[in-house]
Amino acid sequence: MKAKDFMITDVIAASEQDTVKQVLETFVDRRISGMPILDKDRRIVGVVSDGDILRGIQPKDTVVFNYLLTVSFKAEKIDKIVDELKDHPILNLAKKRGIVTVHEEDEMEEVVNILAKHRFKKIPVLNDQKQVVGVISRGDVLRTIHSNLLNAL
Repeated sequence: MKAKDFMITDVIAASEQDTVKQVLETFVDRRISGMPILDKDRRIVGVVSDGDILRGIQPKDTVVFNYLLTVSFKAEKIDKIVDELKDHPILNLAKKRGIVTVHEEDEMEEVVNILAKHRFKKIPVLNDQKQVVGVISRGDVLRTIHSNLLNAL
C-alpha cells in the first residue's frame, strides 16, 4: 500500500508569514501538536511542534535559590517572553533543516520505518514537485493496519 492510499489530504499547515501567536491559536483550535510550514507553492520550508514553542518560551537564565521566589520569577519571566515572542515569525522557532518527509508513492513499510526510527508523531507527504499533498500520523498507520486486518477476515 502506498502513502497516498492512507494519507490525510486535508493538511493543516502554517505559512511562512505566520506568527507564533497564529500558530499557537491553530494548535489550540484544531487540537494538534505540530504542523508543516509551507511557502506559497506548498513546498515545505519548516516544521513546528508544540515542543519547539515551549523551548522558545523557556526562561534561559533563571538562577534563584528560594523555591517560592523561583516559581514566581519564572512565571513573570515566561509572560514577558511570550509577550515579546508572540508577533515573531514562526520560522524563528521552527526546524528548517533536515526535515524528514515521505513521497506519496512510498510503501507503507517505508513510512512505518521512518515514523519508528525518528519517533515522529506525523510526517509530511510530498509529490514529485516537492509540494506537501498530505500528512500521515502514527494513528493513520494503525487505523489502516487495523482496517486491513478486519478486511482479511
